[in-house]
Amino acid sequence: MAELIPLQTNRAADEHEGAAVSIVIPLYNEQHFLRDNADSLARIFDGVVGPGRWSFIFVENGSTDATASLADAVASRHPPSRALHLPNPNYGVALKTGLQAATTKWVFLLDIEQWDLPFITWAWRHRESYDALMASKRADATINHQHFYRRLLSCGLNGLLQVLLQYTGTDTHGPKLLDRVSLQAIIDACELDRGQYDTELVLRAIRGQKRIIEAPSEYRELRPNRNWMVKKIFWNMWALARLVRVMKHVPYEGLARYYRVAREDVLAEAERQREPAPESRRV
Repeated sequence: MAELIPLQTNRAADEHEGAAVSIVIPLYNEQHFLRDNADSLARIFDGVVGPGRWSFIFVENGSTDATASLADAVASRHPPSRALHLPNPNYGVALKTGLQAATTKWVFLLDIEQWDLPFITWAWRHRESYDALMASKRADATINHQHFYRRLLSCGLNGLLQVLLQYTGTDTHGPKLLDRVSLQAIIDACELDRGQYDTELVLRAIRGQKRIIEAPSEYRELRPNRNWMVKKIFWNMWALARLVRVMKHVPYEGLARYYRVAREDVLAEAERQREPAPESRRV
């Protein structure tokens, strides 16, 4: 795994400002999405968590466009948010860096180009019952709008995880809400990087008897794929071989605690969130 560079971060900022949750967002060449999408997310978290109760942790990693300076500017618009900068593109290292920089108990892992509001609302409502709340684009085919070849790649990778590593879920790469305090030792122990960091994190959490729940989320591809499918397949096979070697040394500590809900459960929670308080309803 690539070595993490030392980061100068304000680790007391979240506590000083009373933040309840950090939102870790890896950034790589996102200049066309960053400002508007961050502002949209800010409005969402003001409504779901409350103004002043959340903060962005942008982790810009090796961008070749204006993302680095934009990340600093956007973070300053939403205090106590902050932007961290890594020299090389590496999604997994960016995730781990953001998680290790967070000081809040709760951490959302999100991508900047898309999110699922019902999942965010549902996960925040049920956070105290689980250590990890995970969104899955594959759990409900009716709301998975991936292109066919992306579906094929996701299905193949997940099938290999089930066969080789006894993974019983449907997706390890979707948005997540994590109890950072409960998962801190696992966050630090993960060895893989790039697209397999969060897969290792999920597998270690299952074997460590953490309480995990999976919920379907809507998924739409909003930009062209950055890598050719053949290149992705080759890299995933190499990374999967590394993952198998690493997980050989991670035993099950007991029965797995892995739960699932349906999309209608997620939507019902989002609907309740939109309902007015009883005293404000018309009689």
